Amino acid sequence: MNAVINTRAALILLLLLIGAATMNASGHGIWVELNDLAEVGESQEAYVFYGHGHDPASFALPVMDQTYLVTPDGQKINTKLDKEVGKWFAGYGRVGDVGISPLTTFWPGNYVFVAQRAPSYSNTTYRLTYSAAEAVINAGDDGSSSFKSGLPVEITPDKPLYQIMNKDNVTFSVKYNDQQVNATYSAYPQMTEKNVQSGFTGDSDSFVISFNQTGLWLLTCRYDVPGDGEWTATYDHSSGAFKTGDTVPYNTTRYSTVLSVWVRK
Repeated sequence: MNAVINTRAALILLLLLIGAATMNASGHGIWVELNDLAEVGESQEAYVFYGHGHDPASFALPVMDQTYLVTPDGQKINTKLDKEVGKWFAGYGRVGDVGISPLTTFWPGNYVFVAQRAPSYSNTTYRLTYSAAEAVINAGDDGSSSFKSGLPVEITPDKPLYQIMNKDNVTFSVKYNDQQVNATYSAYPQMTEKNVQSGFTGDSDSFVISFNQTGLWLLTCRYDVPGDGEWTATYDHSSGAFKTGDTVPYNTTRYSTVLSVWVRK
């Protein structure tokens, strides 16, 4: 009897680990690109992408909830997001479509730009997902490492993001609503979506990522909250499973945060 239980437990753990290893490398994802080290008073544009980094022509911005900028002193400033189709980007060429948001860093310190998707629903897993992408701008090169996005899942590095170099091992902590939880994490170079580092925080709220190449990395942390509920659809399902205004049941709510990290040489 114990052998059967142990076998089942091992199988469940294996399936969870496989899910963690493939969670963002296989599915479409949202991420943000911007200049992460700016001058005080400098203006720039933040770009919101959705899709696969290796297939830029298929980028397609999903239904968005809001975009905003959190200042070093914690103010939340709502920002405008314009959608452009066919814009040309170095490294991508002409993309499907992209969201563009103008930003200005008025004071020294860390700013967090956040792009939140509208909730999405899976009619096969009955899961409701709230996902958001974030990126940090340090203004004035002041060495700050701390920042807050205001999202349910907060990610915190043990060193300033803009100081992360190739070959660095960086410890990140993750909390859900300020509580330590067993969250899932993954990180990989955005252009390749290979060599995924992933796992669970377990009894700790921290994990280590080994940044082994330069460029943009996407670090995702997510946490699932079980619980039954109903959601009123805000969009039409692509295969017709539900349409806007339909009420659908869910048994799990997922919160996901994608942090952009630029690794320097």
